[in-house]
Amino acid sequence: MKINNIFTLNDWKFNEFATVIVVIQLLMWVVGLLSLHSIHIPVFNDIITLLYLGFVPGIIILRILKLHDLGNTFTTLLSVGLSIASVMLIGLFMNQVYPYLSISRPIENIPLLVTFTVYNMALLYVAYLKDKEYHIESSSKLGFEIITSNQFLFLCLLPLIAIIGAYLYQYYSNNNVQILLLLIICGVVLAMVGGYLKREYYHFAIFSIALSILYYSVMISNHIWGYDIFFEYQFATYVIKNGIWDHAWPHAYNAMLSVVMFAPIYSKLSGMTLTWVLKFIYPFLFSLISIGLYKIFEKHTGPKMAFLAAFFFVAYNGFSYGWMVQMARQQIAEIFLVLLVWLMIDRQIPQKKRKFLYLIFGVGLIVSHYSVTYLFMFTLLATIVSLTIISSGFGNILNNVLLKLGVEEKYFGDYLKIENQTISLPLSIFFMGFIVVYYSLTADSKPIGSLFDALRIVSKNVNSIVLGDSVNPMIVLVSFGILLILLAILYKVYKRLSRDMDLEDVKTYPRLRNMVLKIKHLSLKRKQVILVIVPIIAFLHIWWPFSFMNIVSINAQRVILLSVVFILIGFIMNLINRKYFHFTKEYNAFAIFNMIILACGLFIPAFQGQLSLQRIYEVTFVVLSPFCIIGMYYIFTSAVALVKNVHLSKNIKISFWAMGIFLVLFFILNTGLIDLYAGQTSTLPLDNSIDAPIFSQGEYAGVAWFSENRHDNHTVYSDAFSNILLYWLNDIRTCNPRNMSEMAPGTYMFLRGYNIGHDTFLYGNGIYIPLDEGIHKSSKIYDNGDSQIYKRVLE
Repeated sequence: MKINNIFTLNDWKFNEFATVIVVIQLLMWVVGLLSLHSIHIPVFNDIITLLYLGFVPGIIILRILKLHDLGNTFTTLLSVGLSIASVMLIGLFMNQVYPYLSISRPIENIPLLVTFTVYNMALLYVAYLKDKEYHIESSSKLGFEIITSNQFLFLCLLPLIAIIGAYLYQYYSNNNVQILLLLIICGVVLAMVGGYLKREYYHFAIFSIALSILYYSVMISNHIWGYDIFFEYQFATYVIKNGIWDHAWPHAYNAMLSVVMFAPIYSKLSGMTLTWVLKFIYPFLFSLISIGLYKIFEKHTGPKMAFLAAFFFVAYNGFSYGWMVQMARQQIAEIFLVLLVWLMIDRQIPQKKRKFLYLIFGVGLIVSHYSVTYLFMFTLLATIVSLTIISSGFGNILNNVLLKLGVEEKYFGDYLKIENQTISLPLSIFFMGFIVVYYSLTADSKPIGSLFDALRIVSKNVNSIVLGDSVNPMIVLVSFGILLILLAILYKVYKRLSRDMDLEDVKTYPRLRNMVLKIKHLSLKRKQVILVIVPIIAFLHIWWPFSFMNIVSINAQRVILLSVVFILIGFIMNLINRKYFHFTKEYNAFAIFNMIILACGLFIPAFQGQLSLQRIYEVTFVVLSPFCIIGMYYIFTSAVALVKNVHLSKNIKISFWAMGIFLVLFFILNTGLIDLYAGQTSTLPLDNSIDAPIFSQGEYAGVAWFSENRHDNHTVYSDAFSNILLYWLNDIRTCNPRNMSEMAPGTYMFLRGYNIGHDTFLYGNGIYIPLDEGIHKSSKIYDNGDSQIYKRVLE
């Protein structure tokens, strides 16, 4: 039995397609009008709004572009990406144009409903004109037995277990279900490795794991928690309260439409509070990238390795213990990033349509997150320039050098020409121009200013590392002059050497050629020994005592570094054995520059400080994850072959088990589960003894009481985390004292639960000071158990 497949709605008969769109549109009016009167029907409002804002515009655009038979995953991802971009850009248009039409509050229910109705119906009409005849039965149907099988239903339970576990953890401080969820996820991974999980459920399994991990983290409080998300919440709240976005507000986050446009519009139309939009809807949309990555990797590595690569991405602690749910703008940005990576390597969609989609998603990325944009645009431009250079005359020089060394093939120059590619220099130049214009005109140019500040700090740091603290200006001037002379000489040499020479015309150097041939024709045993020894040396070096980074725990940070070694080995083996893995030239070039970014994050402290190593890992692993699995595959198959002489198929089976066990260990280290049982500081979703910006209902109540009952403007002292609650969420300006003697008579002191329970006060970033003096010289004016407020009465 088969049913209509909503995920491939663009492949339905047009009359059925149009009926679904119109019904959703009518239901959205019902939801929008209910929300206008502050009526929110749980589930109904949420599902209709999610379909309307997160799916409908995109699926109509796919119909206009005549893009069909793309499969469930990419049809859904493209629809979501196009829909989010549509909401942000239409919202921007309304915000900037409607005030001139005497609509002073454009981001309100009625203007939004009318505008999106006109937009969607106009798109539907164009789709009718262009694609009314198309229909394919096979892709528009979904097998009923697939969605009723035991494995599918079991995987559906994972997010539910995550929500239940987070509820028990929040209200009863019981983390047993949280731990159970992590162990079940480990079991699913090992079931896949052992062949117990059917292949047709791989993509859904990785999606369910990703979603459950996100909910396992974000649902441990009824309020938002973290760092950046409080600031994002505040800017989105301003839009909801004022009905319009003030694009001039001088803060970089305020320029991100992923925060100041998509979230307020969703909240307005659905009636869902902004808190739950950020806690429930954003993680759901973000979790979709897991299946996108699985499908991208599957094209190159096969289903099992693709599953493990996608799991490696979600097992990393930037994803798995709650860091990503603290940054709403990056969640949206990574959806666009995954789509851009896919379009870079896709050849199924015609080139002109790919470039159009690339343009839309590039703009979507730019208006979603400036740091991810800068990283992506660097790698994109570097990839295009590099491919252009080595496919030109310079590539012939590389060929000639390699031929002289004894290599028997030509790899560069005309042999590297890429047909039908998506990325291009004009497209990149457009993105650069759009970045400069948009970032300069919004938020008082703070996003573009942050780039120049980061470049200044990083360049100064690099200068001190390479050249010392000071460099004589005369040396710089002389060096520049010498460089110009060398470039002129090299250009003459280049013109002479860049001819495409025949193989027989190239004279090789016998000694070098013999060395290359010896390396090339090493025995299989020796190659396997090298592949095993290199990671062993890296393992010993990484685990030798040192103080380099601090992510979650010493074990997690080191296992992440070991995975970077696997990535490097996997990438090299991918280049050597190209016939086994089918990565495109663009993907390989893009991966090289992602590894350069990763190396900068590891070895340049200022670069790490400006972007944070977690973000660098999170962004680069989007591209580099499959190489980690490839590296492990070669290492473990070599190790098995050296230890025991078994048939290749059995060797592969053993190696996959070893890879699965390593990734399970990687996962439980990154989630802090091992640390919890070892009695060490774990992660917040498992260990509520950690001090972090997560606030209870009592703490919110204390701030609300203070806002209502404060009748003077005396200074309010709070610790570093309470400042977020008081200032960013309630506009109460605070001061963070270095010691309690700074408090003058008449001033206030706000204490949250952690301050009360530990008699300490967080100053700055990680320094705790005693509360004794502040309490003894003050009078308590409020106490609800979770928060206290004191007023200073003595000098």
